[in-house]
Amino acid sequence: MAATKKHDIMDDLLNGGTEADYNEIAELNKLIHQEILKAKSARAKNSTADTTKKKKAGRKDSKRKTTHYLSEEIFADLDEAREKINTLMQKKLKSRVSKSKIVDHALKMILKDFEEKGKESPIIQEMLKDIFKE
Repeated sequence: MAATKKHDIMDDLLNGGTEADYNEIAELNKLIHQEILKAKSARAKNSTADTTKKKKAGRKDSKRKTTHYLSEEIFADLDEAREKINTLMQKKLKSRVSKSKIVDHALKMILKDFEEKGKESPIIQEMLKDIFKE
């Protein structure tokens, strides 16, 4: 039986290793740094996701896109209302006034009124007038 030569690790450390040893160390370092970069990237993504979740959590309502058709008259009135509301706002708040916000607040008011008054609410009365006109 042939005797196997034992590898002397301490000798390699003290005297320096072979070129193959350096290549193995370089590969090991490369793997370690890849894992570190992946971990940092994952933390950064999670941090961004957490920040986004916190921003969204601060909002009361999330928004949904919806399409409704308006008459030309109402569409023009909405533009005019936005302009008038902007004249009433402080300069720094003007950019926050949008037609979507106006419609959102108007609908909230109308729906609240409908919940309170039911058939007697102005929206039902106006809709009935409109239906009977046709």
